Amino acid sequence: MIAVMILSTFTIQAQNVHQTRKYRVIAYKKGDNSVFSISNTTELAPNLSLYVPNSFTPNGDGLNDTFGVYGESIKNYRMQVFNRWGQVIFESNNVTEQWDGTYNGRFVPQGAYIYKMSANGINGNTTSKNGTLNIIY
Repeated sequence: MIAVMILSTFTIQAQNVHQTRKYRVIAYKKGDNSVFSISNTTELAPNLSLYVPNSFTPNGDGLNDTFGVYGESIKNYRMQVFNRWGQVIFESNNVTEQWDGTYNGRFVPQGAYIYKMSANGINGNTTSKNGTLNIIY
């Protein structure tokens, strides 16, 4: 009989935005660990996913102080935040850049804002999300 152990390692970049998973199988002969076989390493990329919070509190307490996307396998990305009059008050193509709740150097008023996000994944998938976010002070 052969015992099989699967080892996995993770390569994480940009706050868990780009992630691949590497796997290698090691098989040992039962009762004799000196006899074993090691497979090649395979690397898997998870499907594109975006996770977007619906509120944040830019009050400087270190908890939920910024707004942005979290996800996996993101290659290209765009986010826009709009005020109630449809004016773009924040825009970014950098998935690690998050909005701090300011516009022209000043904090925006508490309330609801609209966001639009789109992303292309490393596997060629695309997705977009639109919604409302709340700023709470």
